[in-house]
Amino acid sequence: MLFNEIFAETISEVGESWFDFYSIGHICFGIGVFLFFSLFYTIPKNKGKTPIFSLLFVFILTFVILIAWELLENLLFVEIGWKFEGRRDSWQNITMDIIIGVIGALSSWLFCHLIFTKGKNIWAYYIFGIIGFGIWIGVFIILRAVYFGY
Repeated sequence: MLFNEIFAETISEVGESWFDFYSIGHICFGIGVFLFFSLFYTIPKNKGKTPIFSLLFVFILTFVILIAWELLENLLFVEIGWKFEGRRDSWQNITMDIIIGVIGALSSWLFCHLIFTKGKNIWAYYIFGIIGFGIWIGVFIILRAVYFGY
């Protein structure tokens, strides 16, 4: 109970605390969105052509999508009843969800940069993204099961 303002310890604290089990999903979201839009950089770059998007643009686009998701989740999804327990997240939780998503995107950006500056195989980047995305989804599923007692 000491840290329940920072870490949600019960179902009723989900969305109210800085971190909850849904926070892990935002790492996945950041990795996944950056990975998808980086295709417009990696595919042309790998073929020796000028990339359509720069990695900075991909990161900015990912950041905008993370913010848009929080707005969509806390405005529209609450209104139509798709949001967990039908309540809006606290500003602390929204802020941390965006920051955690940005951390996922930055890890993808860093790895992509390393792959291309070292001249490594482009598939290592995609494999990293898929494995990273998969691991975080697995962690999310485990944490969700712990919270809901499955």
